[in-house]
Amino acid sequence: MKLRRLQIFDIEYKPLMKGVDIFFTKSTNDSINVNCLVGVNGSGKSQLLELISEIFLFLDKVYRKQGILSKKINSPFAFKIEYEITINEILYLVSFECEKIHTKPKDILFEIIQEDIPGLVIDTSEIVNYLPNKVIGYTSGDNETLSLPFEWYYDEYADFTGKRARFPEKYKEFNDYDPVLYFMNYNTNLGITISNLIFDDGNDALKLVKDIVRVEKLISFRITIQTNQKMAPGYKPKGGPDAGIKLTEELENWIDKLIKCCKYAVQDENDKKFKRWILDYELDPITIDLFKIHFSSALELYTAFYKLELLNNLIIKDEIVKDIKRARDERLNTALQLVPKLPTVPDEEKVLRYSELKLMLKNGTTVDYLSLSDGEHQFLNVFGTILMMINQENCLFLLDEPETHFNPKWRRIFISTLKEMTIGKIQDMIVTTHSPFVVSDCKNESVFIFERDGDCLRITNPPKETYGASFDNILDMAFDIKIPISRDSLKEIDELRKYQNPDVIKEKLNNFGESDEKLNLMNRIIMLNFGKEK
Repeated sequence: MKLRRLQIFDIEYKPLMKGVDIFFTKSTNDSINVNCLVGVNGSGKSQLLELISEIFLFLDKVYRKQGILSKKINSPFAFKIEYEITINEILYLVSFECEKIHTKPKDILFEIIQEDIPGLVIDTSEIVNYLPNKVIGYTSGDNETLSLPFEWYYDEYADFTGKRARFPEKYKEFNDYDPVLYFMNYNTNLGITISNLIFDDGNDALKLVKDIVRVEKLISFRITIQTNQKMAPGYKPKGGPDAGIKLTEELENWIDKLIKCCKYAVQDENDKKFKRWILDYELDPITIDLFKIHFSSALELYTAFYKLELLNNLIIKDEIVKDIKRARDERLNTALQLVPKLPTVPDEEKVLRYSELKLMLKNGTTVDYLSLSDGEHQFLNVFGTILMMINQENCLFLLDEPETHFNPKWRRIFISTLKEMTIGKIQDMIVTTHSPFVVSDCKNESVFIFERDGDCLRITNPPKETYGASFDNILDMAFDIKIPISRDSLKEIDELRKYQNPDVIKEKLNNFGESDEKLNLMNRIIMLNFGKEK
């Protein structure tokens, strides 16, 4: 899918976003299309990503299974969004509009246009087919802004999964309801890496990622699954059929498949009491074949992990969950920015957790996954996510500073690596960044500069071409940095410019590295020596 336009007519809890009207260019590339949001901290880049995810969260609630995930589904703000989507190789232009805050579902204005077929009529029940297949959010840190819509989604999805498990007959028609919003952060690294490396078929895209991070293959890992841990609702020390978290038939099948893929699946009496499986995997050809028998792809395997991880929300006490949901609802009616988050479930109480992940590097060394650097973790997470999702049609990627922990060399190849591994895959990606390397690989019509003046936000395209531009020009356009030198050294250079004695300037000149500013000082020495400047 491809975003074309986003308008925010009115919003109470993010006043900076009120009046935003941003056009995204029509892509003609044969690989993933990158829209780059750039600007100083606090200029609203992450807020825009959040609002896009909130819009699709809202539309998902309204149209998918007629709002089964939530009773309260009025629009959180007034907006219009337009995007392209391809279904069975036919391109459609889709738009949704909520003219005012808290628009009711019946009052949503929508239009779906197919080229060469004017007046296309779509029944409301079919609208779900024109929504994104997946909306994938990513943040390199604990970004409160972007994570919130995804956390709301997880809470409701986990709650709904619990209801399906307790009342299977009542909800049996919804057994195929898969997550649409996926949020990737540091906690998802292990599941993504495991899934991709198990299904390593030697394809060029994965090979490219492995070569960059120097990883040869996955050696072994452990997953622990438990549903009757002490924090679980309904916990019974002696176990029993009703103890702990109740699972849907689908989740029980996922666990059964994971057990069948493990040659060392054994439970002792203590494990049975906690309904716990400790599964140790060694990635030999037999184990890899077992995974490929029981799971069709890296994405399906990761989805099994992902759905089990979502159950961690069911560990948290109901009264805590209710208080936080109430605070979230209040946020939608005020300018309140900070919203309490659900407490983190301790590792030993999680429904699913990973450990003891071993990798072989290109030089033959075996290392623990945790010994890799933050940049290597981030590289495997970002590009591993794209690898898993790229064959899914109509995905939208919202990445908040995906290159934060990369070294300059990796920042330099970020966009080129992305395009190389997604040739022939038309998807849309919106990236926030502070890196000139990223901006320099994007055309200026795909770069959006965010500038904040108090409570007013201005979003513009750069006045000059950014593709292939020098960092001097990019820093000037995006961050109003006229001279790309750090503050202390530039201050000292400015002081030297005031000196009239060329010998003093020459004496101090060796304190500085090479730059245009140093060259200007050398020219000043020459001019002073020849008496051309007083």
